[in-house]
Amino acid sequence: MNNGDFLKIDYEVRAGEEKKLVDTSIEALAKENDIYHEHRKYGDEVIVVGSDKQFPEINESLEKSEEGKEYEVIISAEKAYGIRDNKNIKVHTMREFQRQEINPVVGQEISLNNRRGKVLSVTPGRVLVDYNHPLAGKTIYYKYKVNQVIKDPAEKLLSIVHMYYQPEKEDFSCSVEDGNAVINVPEDAKFDPVWLNAKYLVVNDVRKYLPEEDISVREFYKKTPKEEEHKEEPKEAPAEPQEVPETKEEAPQ
Repeated sequence: MNNGDFLKIDYEVRAGEEKKLVDTSIEALAKENDIYHEHRKYGDEVIVVGSDKQFPEINESLEKSEEGKEYEVIISAEKAYGIRDNKNIKVHTMREFQRQEINPVVGQEISLNNRRGKVLSVTPGRVLVDYNHPLAGKTIYYKYKVNQVIKDPAEKLLSIVHMYYQPEKEDFSCSVEDGNAVINVPEDAKFDPVWLNAKYLVVNDVRKYLPEEDISVREFYKKTPKEEEHKEEPKEAPAEPQEVPETKEEAPQ
């Protein structure tokens, strides 16, 4: 494989001496190990050889990989998520949580002062939070199988979109023709803040992996139909009272 190749893979990630499963693209395996997420899309995962989104050890393995074969990469704790550091365990006052309307519970993952951590203990007025990565101090075992090498530029384009944004309903449509990469944005995504942020990351990766293409991100907005003007029908003028001719009574003879 070469840097920049798009691969469809199945994978599983295990951690620590017990090799506990912590992530996988295989739905059945996730259910067996009680890590299944209802809103996640399982199945082939697309990764790019040489991307900085995966560890260098994985990229080295991908470069030597072949379609249809399985591989396992072992990454030491130091090179994966680092060694646990007691300096990353902090004590906070309960007031800090109250200001952000957080009710801390032991084991809860929280975001405080733009840092993600896990609550270790809660005592009157004090909360102990661990800001180490959940997998810090653990060896990582990354097992994968290359199912397919993606060649079609339009499929590569859609894969880049899905790396940053996966719509729950209507999907994106993509095409690459005559030097122009076109991304058609579905209705549900147009006003989604997640897509608005993801769009710039998508464009950046398209420039990197499809450098010969111009990029068009198309959002279609239907015109608002004008309200029909309700014209009042002219009211008929009331009929004018007709004059009754006077009759003269004849005098009796």
